[in-house]
Amino acid sequence: MRGLAVGMAAAMMALTVAAPVEAQGLRFGAGGGPTFNLEEGGGTDFHALGTLAFGGSADRPVGFRVDGTYTLGDAADIVHGSGNVVYNFSVSEDTRFRPYLIGGGGVYYLDREVGDGTTEFGINAGAGFNVPIGQGNSRLFGEARFHNVFTEGESFNLFPITLGIMFGGS
Repeated sequence: MRGLAVGMAAAMMALTVAAPVEAQGLRFGAGGGPTFNLEEGGGTDFHALGTLAFGGSADRPVGFRVDGTYTLGDAADIVHGSGNVVYNFSVSEDTRFRPYLIGGGGVYYLDREVGDGTTEFGINAGAGFNVPIGQGNSRLFGEARFHNVFTEGESFNLFPITLGIMFGGS
C-alpha cells in the first residue's frame, strides 16, 4: 500500500514539473563512492547512483533531482529511490566551483540480517558542488549526504560520499 501511495505521488510530481523540465533542460548522471554505515559496529560499503535533474539556474536557484542508488555492503544491501530539492548558491559566471544544498525523501529496500527484505521510508540532506568541464554542458559533481531510514526500533543511518558526472541541460 505504501508503494502505491509513493508511486502516485511521484507521478503527480512528474506531471507538475513537466513544463519546467522542457524549458530548462533535463540532465542525467551517474556516480559512486563509499557509504559509511553509522550503525554501531557499521563499516564502509560502496554505492552506485543514477540521477535525473532539472531546474536550477542563475535566475532560478531551486531545482529538482530524482536519484536511484544501489548500496552493496557487509551490513546491508540497499536499493533506494528519492526525490530531492536542490538549492544552488548564487555565484559569478566566472566561478567554476558551484556549491549546492540537497535534501528530500524516498523509499529504501533493505536486505540485511535484521529485517531482511523490508521496505521503509527515509529522508536525506546534504551538500555538494559541481564543476563544469569541457565545452559542453557536462559537470563533475561531488556531494555528501546523511540518510535516515525509519525502521522499527532505531533508525538506520547512512552517510554516502558521491563523485560523479552530469550530462545535458543548459
